[in-house]
Amino acid sequence: MSIFHKAFWHSKAIADNAETNKEEQEMIELKQTGFQEMPGVKVSNPNEPHMACVLLLDTSSSMIGEPINSLNKAIKDFKEQTSLDEFAQKRVDIAIIEFNDKARVVQEFTPLPQLQPVCLSAVGCTAMGEGINLAIDKVKERNRFYASMGTPCFKPWIFMITDGAPTDDISVARQRIIDEESKGKYGHLKFWAVGVPGYNKETITSLTKRCIELDGKGKEFSDLFDWLGASMVTISVSRVDENPKLPDLPNNARVIPSDF
Repeated sequence: MSIFHKAFWHSKAIADNAETNKEEQEMIELKQTGFQEMPGVKVSNPNEPHMACVLLLDTSSSMIGEPINSLNKAIKDFKEQTSLDEFAQKRVDIAIIEFNDKARVVQEFTPLPQLQPVCLSAVGCTAMGEGINLAIDKVKERNRFYASMGTPCFKPWIFMITDGAPTDDISVARQRIIDEESKGKYGHLKFWAVGVPGYNKETITSLTKRCIELDGKGKEFSDLFDWLGASMVTISVSRVDENPKLPDLPNNARVIPSDF
């Protein structure tokens, strides 16, 4: 049984045991309908706790060919599989940011089941610092949005994948990660840095303690996104103030020591 399916069946067992008073459920549905009809609002089930996750993706020229094709497919499969989970589909909001010559938002935050297929192209340099800063701005903005609506929120994730060294300055971005991760008992952000063949180890290990390396057999992302989906399910069935144990990494990935 895959990592994702173990997490899925655990979530389903919790859902099967949950009971909601009929009158309370009707009130929730009325509130949700009104919320969702507000112009420009992209969040479902606002009375449920929510988690913001940014996929921060290196689409520089070194990712051309099979790597970028594999990444596009992995994102599609991640959405389809993780959306099957009753809790994740209601609680996880995804945004996609790419960085090459510059950083840009590919997709604004949207409920997981509404995530649109992407067709990323590989071109240019590696504006990693700009990408990180944009991602941090987006998750902070999203959490402020949750707070304004009275929606409880899990700690946001930024999940960065890169195969090279930055071509811009990352010093400000690095300090912002450190600052956000050091706030409170568990920090106000979880930043993940995933290095795929060709990545700069010194760079990613200077950013966070959550560093993952994919093996050198190629840039194949399906197992990694399977793990990411299982992690989203695990978090979505937990409490907001919990720090749940995540599934084990896939066989083609390993944690690498960092500077922290």
